[in-house]
Amino acid sequence: FGHPFVVLMSPQELPDKLHEQLQHNGSLFTLFLHSPLTAFCLICNILTVKMHLWERANSYVDRFITEASRLFTSKVKPDVSYIQFFGDDFLRLLLLRYVFCHVVLRHHRAFIGEQYLPRCQPPLPLASFLDEISLKKYVRELAKHLDVLSHFENFE
Repeated sequence: FGHPFVVLMSPQELPDKLHEQLQHNGSLFTLFLHSPLTAFCLICNILTVKMHLWERANSYVDRFITEASRLFTSKVKPDVSYIQFFGDDFLRLLLLRYVFCHVVLRHHRAFIGEQYLPRCQPPLPLASFLDEISLKKYVRELAKHLDVLSHFENFE
């Protein structure tokens, strides 16, 4: 059609523990795209969060998104479709939340294996993001802030 085309796909599988939790509550991937912090809490089995902790935790997500945006525009050489989508505020936010989802799941101990990670077409050069210490730092700080660091592999 002569227009940019990007497909963001949910993981093919979920860990058994989460599969049972989400059976009647929708998609984890959709939750990450809609409310990244809520999804983060779900995969870490956090059921309640005090308001002051929630606000601070959201600031870590916001910093991650800001840093991912900076990296996307300065270091990554994505397909032209992504560049066009990045020009729209809503679509840019979805793409950056996709990156957050991917980085979080990649480092979470329950999501070991490619089948547990989201995918996209055309392929996004995620290696550029996954190796970025700054992004891992924000996920680590978020996990530490919510006292769920044990759910994640070593970020070093």
